[in-house]
Amino acid sequence: MKRKLILLNLVLVALLVAVGARYWRVNGEARLRERNVLNVTVNPEKAVMLPPVPALAPVSAVAYIDVAQKMLFARDRNPNVIIDATPPPPVPIMPALPGFYGLMTGFGDPGIILSERAGGPQKIYRAGDTIGAFKLLAFDNRKIVLDWDGEKVERRLDELIVKALVQSAASNTPTGGAAAAPPAAQVITNPLPLGPGAEIPGGNRACQANDSTPGGTVTGGMKKVEVQGMFGKSCVWEPVK
Repeated sequence: MKRKLILLNLVLVALLVAVGARYWRVNGEARLRERNVLNVTVNPEKAVMLPPVPALAPVSAVAYIDVAQKMLFARDRNPNVIIDATPPPPVPIMPALPGFYGLMTGFGDPGIILSERAGGPQKIYRAGDTIGAFKLLAFDNRKIVLDWDGEKVERRLDELIVKALVQSAASNTPTGGAAAAPPAAQVITNPLPLGPGAEIPGGNRACQANDSTPGGTVTGGMKKVEVQGMFGKSCVWEPVK
C-alpha cells in the first residue's frame, strides 16, 4: 500500500513538471513574437494629395428657365402669348323699354296697359307675361319691374309715360300752321282731354295716361267711369247704355 502511494506521488510530480515546462516554453515563444512585431521599423508611404474641390457657382434664376416654361401641369407658362382665335361674344344691348298707357286695377287681377314700343299696339299685361324682350315681374301705381336677360330692370311709370305721350301728342296735333307739340314735361304737367284709349275685353276702352277728362264724360258713345281701388284710382270707358 505504501509503495502505491509513493508511486502515485511520483506520477503527480512528473505531471506538474511537464505542465510547467509546457507553460514556460509557450510563454517564451509569445514574448519572442511580441518583440519581433514591436521592433520592426515601418517606413511610411508618401501621402497622395487629393485634387481640390471645385468652387460652387452661385445660383442663377436664368438656369431654371426651362423648369418654368416646360411644366407638364401648366402648359400656358411660356413666353408665347396664346391668342384666342374665337372673338368674345358681343355684349347685348338692352332694347327700348315698353310704353305705358294705364292701369287696370278694379276688374279682377291687376293689369297694366303697355306697348312694346312707344306708339305701338297697346295690350293688357299681368305679372309673369312677356312683352318683347322683357318679362313683367311686378308693378304698382308708381313703378314697374321688368326682367331682361336675367337682369332686373326697375323704372318709374312716369319715365315710360313720357315716351308714350310724346307720340300721342304728336298724332293729335293738327297740321298746317299749328304750333309745335309741347315738350314731354309739359304733357305731364298740363294734362289734355285725350278721350278713350285702346279697346279692352268686354267692349270697353282703357283710359289713356295723363288724360284729364273728368269722370262721367260721354264721348263717342263711351262714358268714362272712375273707380277707387286698393292700388289707387283706376278708370275705364264703358259703352253708353
